[in-house]
Amino acid sequence: MITIRPLTVADKQQAKEIWELRFHDSLSFIDWFFTERFAPETSFCAEEDGRIISILHGSVMELRVRGVILPAMMISGVATLPGYEGQGLMKRVLFALFSECKKRNIPLAFHKPSHFSIYRAVGEFPCYNALFHMRETEPSAPVVWDALPSVDSLLRVYEQATARYSGIVLRSRADLGKRIHDLTCDGTRFLLHKTAGIIDGYLFATEEDDGSLYCEEALATSFEAYESMLARLPKGSVVKLPPDVPLPGDLLPWGVMIPVDVPRLLRALCGNPSAVRLEVLDGMMPWNNGVFDGAGAKTTLAPTDTLSVGRLMQFLCGYLPFQDSFTQESCYCADEY
Repeated sequence: MITIRPLTVADKQQAKEIWELRFHDSLSFIDWFFTERFAPETSFCAEEDGRIISILHGSVMELRVRGVILPAMMISGVATLPGYEGQGLMKRVLFALFSECKKRNIPLAFHKPSHFSIYRAVGEFPCYNALFHMRETEPSAPVVWDALPSVDSLLRVYEQATARYSGIVLRSRADLGKRIHDLTCDGTRFLLHKTAGIIDGYLFATEEDDGSLYCEEALATSFEAYESMLARLPKGSVVKLPPDVPLPGDLLPWGVMIPVDVPRLLRALCGNPSAVRLEVLDGMMPWNNGVFDGAGAKTTLAPTDTLSVGRLMQFLCGYLPFQDSFTQESCYCADEY
């Protein structure tokens, strides 16, 4: 018999073994995750005869969406063991997590899917983009890596550089400290940009198996800082950037947001009863189904539009515009786990 349940501390070893089996992360990263991020009380699994066969991890964070700060659940480590795929287990595990979110008054979840097509089946659509820029020329001099600066100086850049994005994770000093600990475990190198002696840009670079560099996080407070900092990277380096940085590259969908509590999100992100009257369809969370006004109240009036819950989230966060009610925003999230 298969049961769906929250994880416990006693499940940590099984959970680590599944992560090692299903993902290509370094052992140092996995150790970091299960030391710094493992939260059994907000993580769920499917279990058969004492064996975990499907699992996901949840971490409570805060997102700023259209300038509104909301509690959110970051989902990571979504995995099902070989031989158990295609049985609908992950849908059941996700439902358990979303039910826990609703119980905790967390109206929103987000994650970076490995394959968007898998999650489209449960009504999830892209809500973030990222720009992947490859350096086409060698720098004028060999790169000289910078020493790791203080957490406070990086946090200042992060806050300034991400202030204009919808969907960004709010980081505390402790959060950024954990992030740096993760990166330094894997031998990450750092580049900084300074203007008048003040740090106004940074990037984290790791060496791939083929010797090329991948920069998972690069942020700066001006285009000039981005341009100057990236010019120091070797030819062939790939940098993940916010979608509005005016550099050549591939603009790709990079993350999803999932509305767990549609009335609360409409109230927070619209708040105008007369702005919209939407019929929302959600095949995962039945409590999200119904006709709602712009303040999140259910109504018996006929809807002006019918939307899936995934499409609604694209409008709510600003990924796509919707009539005059929801303007388009620049949506970005640097965090992936």
